[in-house]
Amino acid sequence: MTDATRDAEATETGTFVDSMDDKYLGVREKRELFNLLGKAHTMELIHVFVREPGPWRFNELREVVGVSQNTLSARLSELLEADLLTRRSYDEIPPRVEYRATEKLTDLRPVFRHLSEWAEQYDH
Repeated sequence: MTDATRDAEATETGTFVDSMDDKYLGVREKRELFNLLGKAHTMELIHVFVREPGPWRFNELREVVGVSQNTLSARLSELLEADLLTRRSYDEIPPRVEYRATEKLTDLRPVFRHLSEWAEQYDH
């Protein structure tokens, strides 16, 4: 089997990892990441954490983003699962929960800076 055939078959199954370096995501992982980023309010939440890594409380995020409790809860859970956020609960009354950006998320700062520059360049 040639390398091209193996790569094509692996791409179809979603197990292909870029051959340049194992640090790159496979096709399936990239698809999952882009699906998450494309969900309503995800990019806005990420932008909040890129600007200010935290800690952020749930209601603070809700005010800043202006999203329903259910949607915010779902997005935060998905960002936690993707290791883009951490969650810390405090044993207090009333309960307190804080969210912080992980290094993985804060590493997106240059991406957001470039996107902002691009948007400004082409904003007519």
